[in-house]
Amino acid sequence: MTHRGIGFGAIAVIAALGLLGPAALPAPVHAQGGAPVDFEPPRTPWGDPDFRGYYLPGASQPLETRASDEWQQEEGVNRGQGAAFSRFFEPEPDAPTRPARVMRPMIIDPPDGKVPLQPWAAEQRNEIMARQDELAHLDPRVKCLPSALPRAHLPVGYNTYQILQIPGYVIMLYEWNHLYRYIPLDGRPHLPPDIRLGMGDSRGHWEGDTLVVDVTNFTANTWPVGHGAPPEGAPGSALTSGHGVFHSGDLHVVERFTFVDADTIRYTATIEDPNVFTQPWTIEFNALRRAPGGHMLFEYACHEGNGRNIELMTGVDVDAARVQVR
Repeated sequence: MTHRGIGFGAIAVIAALGLLGPAALPAPVHAQGGAPVDFEPPRTPWGDPDFRGYYLPGASQPLETRASDEWQQEEGVNRGQGAAFSRFFEPEPDAPTRPARVMRPMIIDPPDGKVPLQPWAAEQRNEIMARQDELAHLDPRVKCLPSALPRAHLPVGYNTYQILQIPGYVIMLYEWNHLYRYIPLDGRPHLPPDIRLGMGDSRGHWEGDTLVVDVTNFTANTWPVGHGAPPEGAPGSALTSGHGVFHSGDLHVVERFTFVDADTIRYTATIEDPNVFTQPWTIEFNALRRAPGGHMLFEYACHEGNGRNIELMTGVDVDAARVQVR
């Protein structure tokens, strides 16, 4: 991999001025689930909670509860959770140890832990999962499209993060596909609805020591969630990964970032889209853990339109799909 540095103009100046935050240390695993937090985070020179630094993804965890256990997987096929990637990427021998897997679902509301899809949307999800051999139905991340939110914070082993702050702004960089977010804290309104962004339009404010970010104006070619990799042939009702869950242009996400200790940030996100879901729903988990000293973001070499990679990873005939489009 090639180190891409920061490379974002003003952000590089911020780094040069030494505003990247305290030294990084490995983080232990901590309890979660909405318990009150009495940790007092450090402060920036201008008085905001200091989130600056590099972070690793949290523990692997199912996003949802299966809607049905009727489906049984055949022996000898891809059993999911990154199996498709294991043919191409060897484990990094010097990578920090991942926390132990958490078994409870990330969804805390509704209490059953299930994505509250409208009936038509549940049927559409099953169709998406049944047609993963077609380019139009592939996971947008396989096509190197932006991950959107809250998916960018779901724990995958090939994504790490950097958070920077200056007065009035929080900046988040993602190793995943060179994604980034500028989050103003000055109360300005969202962009006009005809302006759409792959990572949405973020507006933040502080509630005590919690960073609250309101996000709108998403493009329609992303999935809001998707976690690990689904087993081959599984219908949407048998998944715990969030794959195949789509949204409309009315997607609205409210995120909350809260330190539970010096090295762990709890992430809570409420997802609302009245065109797709029967109610707003909320996920919560310890999403960010402080990276060891010396950590850096590497280049994630994935770009939209890279047909050869899609063919290698999925077997989808990209050229045939392009001919149909023409």
